[in-house]
Amino acid sequence: MVRAATLAAAICLMPPPLAVAQERAAVGAQVGYSRADLTGENSNLVQSRQGAVTGVYLHLPVGPVVSVRPEVLFSLKGGRTLFLIAGSTTIAELDLELAYLELPILARIGWPRGRFRPVVFGGPSAGLQIGCDILSILPDRTSRATCGQPEARQVREWDFGYIAGGALEMHLPRTTLALQGRYSAGFRSVLEGNVDLKNRNMAVLFGLTF
Repeated sequence: MVRAATLAAAICLMPPPLAVAQERAAVGAQVGYSRADLTGENSNLVQSRQGAVTGVYLHLPVGPVVSVRPEVLFSLKGGRTLFLIAGSTTIAELDLELAYLELPILARIGWPRGRFRPVVFGGPSAGLQIGCDILSILPDRTSRATCGQPEARQVREWDFGYIAGGALEMHLPRTTLALQGRYSAGFRSVLEGNVDLKNRNMAVLFGLTF
């Protein structure tokens, strides 16, 4: 009788075999490689721009499967494109080098068990332009302008778009490592006026959640 009671008590204290540990709020950092270019009606791609993307984030679990992740990222965007000068038949090259402080808010869905867990994510992103360099190459002259100069006033201060991607996470006792790929695209032109040039970016990042 005593043995039966002891066995029953031990079974009650054991966690269910399918139980999932509840994640906690955490912070993390990420760094990686990005490849950016320009799309839109006025875009005729000549060259994409390669650079780094780095930032920090706050991981907020909503449940075993769903989480929310606000991020702060520094990224380089832009590219080189051909464009037709309005009111003429002259084709020029425009090289845009843009730097942004991005603020994405990503919803994430991840597999809740195991050491290696796949994740998909997506959400809106706002980007504050914190640097720009514009190189215009015309048949008869070349000009360069940077942010703050009159020639660069047509560059919009804010960019709005979305981010989508996936990741593979490795969960360790005190940290989580992640390798992710993401795609982002802007909703509006980076230049004011009747010019349609939107940001597009693909990136591979390594992340560490503490």
